Amino acid sequence: MTAVPDQALTALHGLLTRRGLDLPPTVDTAAEADRTADEALDRIWETRPFAVAAALTEQIHGVLPLLDAFDATAPLLDDIRAGHVTASLGLFTPNALLSLTAPAVRADRDGGRTLLHGRYRYATQDAEVSVVPVRLDGGTRLALVPHDAAGVRLHGAGRAAGWGWAELDGASAAALSRPVGWAPGGELTAALDAYAWAFVRRALAWPARVVADLRRALARAGEGVEALSTSQYLAHELSKLEIEISLASAAARFGAAFKAEEPGGQAALATLLSCVDLIQRTARTAEDMATELGLEHAPADAADWPDAVLQAYFGGRRVVENELARRMGLVPEAVGT
Repeated sequence: MTAVPDQALTALHGLLTRRGLDLPPTVDTAAEADRTADEALDRIWETRPFAVAAALTEQIHGVLPLLDAFDATAPLLDDIRAGHVTASLGLFTPNALLSLTAPAVRADRDGGRTLLHGRYRYATQDAEVSVVPVRLDGGTRLALVPHDAAGVRLHGAGRAAGWGWAELDGASAAALSRPVGWAPGGELTAALDAYAWAFVRRALAWPARVVADLRRALARAGEGVEALSTSQYLAHELSKLEIEISLASAAARFGAAFKAEEPGGQAALATLLSCVDLIQRTARTAEDMATELGLEHAPADAADWPDAVLQAYFGGRRVVENELARRMGLVPEAVGT
């Protein structure tokens, strides 16, 4: 379940234009749109901050495919597809079970209206609308929730200020989808797996660049046998990250063909878990070396990756870990709904 190629390129163009950016010059035509859209995202990950590249990948590979679950006449769909509205996913909200299959938002009928109550997590700072799973009539539907709607309150978590979470108190959805589910082969499972492969293949290049920058920073940190560059401990720490990043990247390059699994298999989530774990560990290592050893931040580990951004995608390591365990049959809701 992936975005239509020319639709993806149109959305990318609109989203970049709103940020005052342009499509990479080598992919500014509609010819061979399936190839150029992928190339555009690849180039964006190479040249733009993590937060920008991750947000664009989520809208193209996470949001756009799920819009097909809505009636074609639903509001906001055309604007999201054209990149005139920035959208985020509210699928990955931690709960008591850390489970994706249990919607954190409920929908109540009130005459001719459907009102939403609960909260959800989203990852894109400038998101104007989110696609959120809700419980309605004993099943799961997707709701388009505008962030400026009445009954919606945005707030941060931990040290994050002002965004990342939305509290819904009687908010109205702009649109509700047909019933969807997390069963193997279902819309949500297929969308998650396709988005995970698209994200992981690109995102792992980020920790690889950070580790390379750290090695260069160490090499500049003094001379002689007492220099930090001679530390076997620090070299070991960076080597562990490099090896794991290399292995995860190899799996990501195969994508869904890695184990020839249908959506709902374990390979996509195992690789995604490695990715989100390596991103957080790499950022933590860079921060430790800066604060404890006095290394200067290199270009790849600058202020464009605060914790709130790195940990928000896919709900963070614990949510991804639990979804993998569910698919392995290790948690109570092993079959899903």
